[in-house]
Amino acid sequence: MDKTRLIKKMALYAAYALFAGFSAYFTATSFSLNLLHTDKLFSFIIVYVLVFIVAIMAGWCLAIFIEEMQKKRGASKMAATFSFLGFLIFWIISFTTNVHFFFIEKHGFSILGKELSSAKNYINENTEAENHKVKEEKEKAITLVSNQINNSIAGFSHEIQNTINGHYGFGPACVNILKSTEDILNGTRETYGDKGADYTIFNDKLDAGDIGTTQTTKITKVLYPKYKGRMEEKRDIKIGFIRRHFDAKLDNNSKLRELLQPISIIENKHYPIVAEDGSANAYFKCQQFQQHNVIDKMPPEFIKSCVEYQENGDVKKINIYPSARMFETATVWLDMMKHRLPGGMPMIQWILVSLIFDIMAFLLFALAKLS
Repeated sequence: MDKTRLIKKMALYAAYALFAGFSAYFTATSFSLNLLHTDKLFSFIIVYVLVFIVAIMAGWCLAIFIEEMQKKRGASKMAATFSFLGFLIFWIISFTTNVHFFFIEKHGFSILGKELSSAKNYINENTEAENHKVKEEKEKAITLVSNQINNSIAGFSHEIQNTINGHYGFGPACVNILKSTEDILNGTRETYGDKGADYTIFNDKLDAGDIGTTQTTKITKVLYPKYKGRMEEKRDIKIGFIRRHFDAKLDNNSKLRELLQPISIIENKHYPIVAEDGSANAYFKCQQFQQHNVIDKMPPEFIKSCVEYQENGDVKKINIYPSARMFETATVWLDMMKHRLPGGMPMIQWILVSLIFDIMAFLLFALAKLS
């Protein structure tokens, strides 16, 4: 081999290594984040070496295919076919992962931001509205039981006065009011979780001696304060259970609002660093933190609102593109082909760029081998 031809071959191989090196970097990054779910350097280097070997095999297959096609005699159709199929398989792997890499680099930060912003808006809107609703329900429940017991006290007071005026004595009418008050308090045990509470106001055994009392002084000074005090006591116990019931709901909403703290950390600390870095690895690290500290802790309703599914399990519509989804190569391609990618995220330019890198790399390798 003469010196000029050797220099030409070396120059073509060097040019190939440059293009193939970039292409292998894109593919290795896509594979590392998608299949290995890691951005560690050691794992990346191993994947990069394997991908570069695949790139060489693709170029080798292309060169063999060209050689077989150039032969005027003795060309092997089988060798040409298998070489072309090998090249096609290796190239498809490189091409699809390269486009996926460019998609992450271009749109990763936007996808992360929109997902986090949506989670933040969901928390603010739903917890504020829900808290307001819970507080209203609590006040209504407290007001209802207060009015019911206060009406019972008023009715009991009126019946006590009738008893005194008619000289009937403390009898069934008064007891019925006390018993009906117990029924009011017992009627919502399942709702407010007060199954163990004692709402007895008139004890059939212990208070039986009060029945028939006709002395006005004893009725007004002893019996009326006694049973009025019990009704008020039991009312306050009931109100305590009502408050705890609704406050528990408010506590649950408070836990959801606690997610605003990691959201603030991501927005103010992580995003500026990620935006300055602008790499797929930076987006991956941020996505992992965002997923673990925010998205995984969001209510199922939020997750369902992001991606709508049909009855057969197929995706119907994507409202908020999940950040974890963008690291799945096959999923991104499927979303692209089914027009499910968010608006303003065209892929044609990244397809063209990937084609340019791959075509140049493979042609340079083929030219170097054939020269």
